[in-house]
Amino acid sequence: MIASHSYAQYFSTGQDPASLQWRHIKTKGFQLIYPQDFEQKGQYLANILEMVQSNETKTLKAKVPCIPIVIHSRSTISNGVTVWAPKRIEFYSCPPQSTYAEEWLEQLAIHECRHTVQLSKMNQGFTKILTYIFGEQITGGVLGLYLPSWFLEGDAVCTETALSKAGRGRTAAFENILRAQLLEKGIYSYNKAVLGSYRTFIPDQYQLGYPLVAEARKTYGPAVWNSALDRTAKLPFMVVPFSSGIHRVTGLYKAGFYKKMLSDLTDQWKRQEDSITLTPFAQITKTSSKNHPTYVHPVLLNDSVIIAEKQCLNNPDQLVKINNKTGKEKKFMTLGSTQDGTISVAGNYVVWSEVQEDRRWQNQDYSVIRIHDLKKGTTRNLTRRSRYFAPCLSPDAIQLATVNIDHQNRCAIVILKIQGGTIVKRFPLEKNALALTPGWSPDGKTLIFTILNEQGKSLAGLNISTGVIRYFIPFGFTEISGPVFFNQKYILYAADYSGIENIYAVNIGSNKIYQVTSSRFFSNSPSLTHDGKNMIYSDYSSDGLRVVETKIDSTQWIPLEKIKDHSIKLSECLAQQEKVNIQDSVRAKRQYKLFESDSCNLVKDTINGKIFISKKYNKFLHLFNPHSWEPAVVDVSNLTIFPGISLLSQNLLSSMFANAGWEYNTNESTGKVFTNLSYQALYPVFDLSFSIGNRAAYYFITKTETDRFTWQELNLDLHTSIPWDFSCGKYFRYLTPSFGTTIIGVTHNISTPSQITTGLITTLDYQLSASQYLRSSTKDMFPRLGQMVVLNYRNTPFPGNSMGDIFAAQTNLYFPGLFLHHGFWIYGAYQSYHRQEKTLYTYADIINFPRGYNGLMDEQVLSVALNYKLPLFYPDLSFGSIVYLKRFKLNLFFDWAQGWTAKQVNIYQTIGAELTTDLHLLRFIYPFELGVRAMFFPGTTSVGFQLLYAINL
Repeated sequence: MIASHSYAQYFSTGQDPASLQWRHIKTKGFQLIYPQDFEQKGQYLANILEMVQSNETKTLKAKVPCIPIVIHSRSTISNGVTVWAPKRIEFYSCPPQSTYAEEWLEQLAIHECRHTVQLSKMNQGFTKILTYIFGEQITGGVLGLYLPSWFLEGDAVCTETALSKAGRGRTAAFENILRAQLLEKGIYSYNKAVLGSYRTFIPDQYQLGYPLVAEARKTYGPAVWNSALDRTAKLPFMVVPFSSGIHRVTGLYKAGFYKKMLSDLTDQWKRQEDSITLTPFAQITKTSSKNHPTYVHPVLLNDSVIIAEKQCLNNPDQLVKINNKTGKEKKFMTLGSTQDGTISVAGNYVVWSEVQEDRRWQNQDYSVIRIHDLKKGTTRNLTRRSRYFAPCLSPDAIQLATVNIDHQNRCAIVILKIQGGTIVKRFPLEKNALALTPGWSPDGKTLIFTILNEQGKSLAGLNISTGVIRYFIPFGFTEISGPVFFNQKYILYAADYSGIENIYAVNIGSNKIYQVTSSRFFSNSPSLTHDGKNMIYSDYSSDGLRVVETKIDSTQWIPLEKIKDHSIKLSECLAQQEKVNIQDSVRAKRQYKLFESDSCNLVKDTINGKIFISKKYNKFLHLFNPHSWEPAVVDVSNLTIFPGISLLSQNLLSSMFANAGWEYNTNESTGKVFTNLSYQALYPVFDLSFSIGNRAAYYFITKTETDRFTWQELNLDLHTSIPWDFSCGKYFRYLTPSFGTTIIGVTHNISTPSQITTGLITTLDYQLSASQYLRSSTKDMFPRLGQMVVLNYRNTPFPGNSMGDIFAAQTNLYFPGLFLHHGFWIYGAYQSYHRQEKTLYTYADIINFPRGYNGLMDEQVLSVALNYKLPLFYPDLSFGSIVYLKRFKLNLFFDWAQGWTAKQVNIYQTIGAELTTDLHLLRFIYPFELGVRAMFFPGTTSVGFQLLYAINL
């Protein structure tokens, strides 16, 4: 994944535990930074990176600089991120259970290094000139502004496919998401396909991008993308340089090119469809073009009830019960963050794994097993602070099998007791092998699973009494997944043999393979009725992944040798253009031996590779990493730009953020020097801000004449906080206590009046923030249920100048509205401010006042706001490439506040409405929110209007 918004001032994925010790390997092409206990895997990865970097610029010409690569081994999330400000790649090294037939670190190296080629390609021409003015951030800025995400990710998927025997481009289910849309719904408008929709399911940038980029390379050769990127980098001041670059090779601009490529793909996929004879089935669940329900891994609880994970546009992920006869469903569980998409059912239990966040460190998390008792309706964690994946209940529901992956990516199959979660048995695999989605035999004596190593994937059976592993099919690079036993004689599993993912059966006696289903797009996840006569499974259409049922008739199964692959095979053209295969090279050089050994000998193990010199990476000596600068002072969060100059720094471990510079205040015609530091490597976060410079104001000499005066102001803020994360299951939960001090130093200049405050003002600042939110869908206006409380107190307890004290309490309460996606938000706040008349400095107000009112001077204020927000419609309406309208929203509000002073009570009220729209301008990837606020003030019977705007980064 590429962080295309890295042109913002900082991009951080978070911090690793402070206790980690780090090492690094540095070559001409990369600097690999990894935890100390990842040393051997670091050596393996360094060898892979050398091969990848020497072969990734064949079809996209660029000079790639030395790239820092940071390994996060304490996370259970599987991901990679490429950023250009500061330039780096971040690998999340834990392999996913849904991985294709290639070792995970190898996948990351090929995919993410391609992103560095794309970014390096941008560092030429006028964009390179701009780097002398703005530093690294401008390269990512030009890329994020002009290059569509479908190209960035599609090109990287093309590369991972071409340089291996696997890759997502070779997996049928990945390709068939777009294929289903084109054959059943046709080609969407370019804006809708690229910028998304709240009304319709849209294939993501990977699923759209790969066929587009690959088909273009097949039709026009790699030159089309070299032209597009060269044009963008050299002429970023053009309105549409990327589109112009495509036009120079194809004669088509971007939207026309998009339609032609998809039309060509549609024709090819229609011809492929002519070869398919479909399996008859009875559809159990309903489909919906507006909601796109996806039923993942359906499992029969009994012959009349199905348990499945449901994903859709309208709701967060859920567990549902489905009546096998009527298709009616009932939600019984909202899920937390899941990765492997597997659930298991036996007896009265349902088990699955969820990501459990660490309390403090964003780059450390856990994969815990959750268990739900269907009879009692209770849910609990079976394990804590664990790294368990894809749990599967035994037939007697007494124990379960799960996959354990440690910090060094060593894999084992572990059997746990349901009561207490204690380990019964542990079966370590060969150190380069990975077990995927295990399942039990009906007699509970054997575990079957997909196994992955340097030879590809196979189906394996583990005898839990002897620990002996048997392989049922040869290792290969065809995608296979999800094995289950059938009738003691067969293993059913999903595979891509025909170019479409279908369900197959292997005879465990003869090892002969048969095709069981023939789907139009793809089918997987078989589950059998008790008598073995019927099978339910997931079958895909453009309206979602539905649960269907078919009769089992082994006489109708087709032997594998009679199956032909009629897919369009875009991968073959890509491989011919690249003419190298990283997987073959790793096997030929036996470099996988570096992965499987804790210590290895190149000669003894006959490895054609290197042992790189690794050194300790000193965290303290690498705190500062200046990467960008600019002839201005930019506040991205508030969308403001001030004259001045600034320097930005962020270290590679994202534990220190800093900026410094000089800012000119246009309102006062004064300037100040400033610096801001945020040190996040320790358990508490420390933030420091410092500035010094002149301020200016005016005072009245006479009733009509004023005189300007200045004074010097020094500001020093030092605060510490602990950002705790207690999220669990369906709730996000956060708690952040904060404490600090603010020092203001005032020094008179010659022109400063004597009555102006002078000397130091020192405040102590306290804050406690607590929040809880129920998981919601992206279509919801507010969280469906949520609470937030923030307490603030600031005072000046020390002798000398005093600003008095201020206390504030705020709460936000969220409730579901009358209809789906509507939301009700209640804001309540109280503020008490004891001012000191002797100083002209005052605290900024903390709470929100009724809309249309600012700067209330009351000593105490009680404020309430009621909001009801609803979506009006989803137009998906384009005005060429200028504007794309996605959603219109309406918020009705009533604000009320009462203020007290020593002499009077004041009432403030506002009634009104906010009409806003989510839209994209000039096909910019991030949506703008624009609208208008209309206000009526009952106290004065006046009205007001305000323009509303924001960018949702």
